Amino acid sequence: MDLWGIIGGLGVGGLLGTIGTQWATGRREKAARRVAFKKQQLEEFYGPLLAAHKEIRARSELRVKLQEALDSQHTEAMLEAAVSGGGAGRDDRINAATDSRLPAILTNIQDEGQTLRDILMPRYRSMIDIFRDKMWLAEQETREYFGQLVEFVDVWDKILDGKLSRSVAPAINHTEANLKPFYTHLEEVHDRLRREVS
Repeated sequence: MDLWGIIGGLGVGGLLGTIGTQWATGRREKAARRVAFKKQQLEEFYGPLLAAHKEIRARSELRVKLQEALDSQHTEAMLEAAVSGGGAGRDDRINAATDSRLPAILTNIQDEGQTLRDILMPRYRSMIDIFRDKMWLAEQETREYFGQLVEFVDVWDKILDGKLSRSVAPAINHTEANLKPFYTHLEEVHDRLRREVS
């Protein structure tokens, strides 16, 4: 083999090596950009939305737990009043048992109304803000839930502002159960992205 053949062979080999290295580097960079985008989705979109949902759910479950405890105590007090001391004065004892429990029940109802207005509704509104401001981070299937979230919040805002009667909510099937598919989707996408990032 002559000198030019050797040099040409080295040149082609070097060129192929450079191309191979650039191709591998490009793939690594593309994979790193994909992971960085998924991490951004988690940090700026899915994580905050899921956290707001979890807070709303925890507070809602606590509300139910407290109301059940107050109702149970009220029922027990009425039953005790009904069976104690025979028939004479029974109605007075039942009324007294109710009267003693009623302030706590009413205070809890007022407190929960305040919690809805001052804590839960702002969380829902922040979910809309995140959705609107970070829509570019949402996956296509996620974007389809935006309208449901906006409708849910708008109807509640109108009810709380006295612009709609509470009786309208059941008439239009306005319930948080309508958002359950969205919440399930959020959790699934969040968990999938976490697995893909780690």
